[in-house]
Amino acid sequence: MTLEASALFGWATKVVQRLKEQSAEIQKLSKFRSAIEKVPQLGIQVLVILPDLVASAAALSQQTGLLSNDALIVALMHHHGLTKLASGDADFDRVPSITRFAPC
Repeated sequence: MTLEASALFGWATKVVQRLKEQSAEIQKLSKFRSAIEKVPQLGIQVLVILPDLVASAAALSQQTGLLSNDALIVALMHHHGLTKLASGDADFDRVPSITRFAPC
């Protein structure tokens, strides 16, 4: 959505903030929906966040200093036995059970 908005409206910075402030512009976007609809074709499995994982995430947040959303990702990974994560966020490096692969 942000890539499409950036290209369509010529916004080089603060794209998320601009979309929040000018939410009517979201109605002009359409390509992001096509991309989302292709997700199942890519063989990507969407995982459900169970209520128990929220408590686990809160504990992880306190243990590792991760923000809530990042801790929820880690809790979900632990629950499903996942150990590899593609992310540009170096905060995940504080979790010894995860190997982070950063973009070049």
